[in-house]
Amino acid sequence: MVTQTDSHTQRAARVVRLSKFNGWSVACIAGGFAVLSLFSLSLSGIIVGAAVCGAGVMEIKGHQRLESQESGARGLMAGSQVVLVGCVVLYCWWRLWSFDPADPLAILGGFKNQLTDLAELALIPIGQLEAQVIQVYTLTYQLVAGLTLLLQGGLGLYYWVQVGRVEASLRASAP
Repeated sequence: MVTQTDSHTQRAARVVRLSKFNGWSVACIAGGFAVLSLFSLSLSGIIVGAAVCGAGVMEIKGHQRLESQESGARGLMAGSQVVLVGCVVLYCWWRLWSFDPADPLAILGGFKNQLTDLAELALIPIGQLEAQVIQVYTLTYQLVAGLTLLLQGGLGLYYWVQVGRVEASLRASAP
């Protein structure tokens, strides 16, 4: 027979395992991009990387609180996902807003000339190439924003419900 304490322990262990993987992944990957952005002097990259890294650290602090049965884990863990989603969606919006459809190949930087040369060799009209670049660029940022909202937003909801259940179980079993 599974007791309420066993159920609470199993639920907490599942949530902590998931949160450890997600929190450390987000913190390390975003932190790495922030450092790379620092070397390339990209202010927007530094800001976004640091903010997303902060969301990962927030999640790590949350699962540490959950493990030690301290209060506040729910807000930190679910809140970290809200911060992460907000950062990614705002970044995608900014990239789409700042994109210049009049010169879509400008995003290629130094590769612009090489790509136009290849397109000419392949008999692809430059107008068609530009239209495809616009379409791929727009779709990419829309997909990143949408998938982040769906996946990380869903994870935030999962944390809100499951950590809430664990914390309620802890309060009920407290003397």
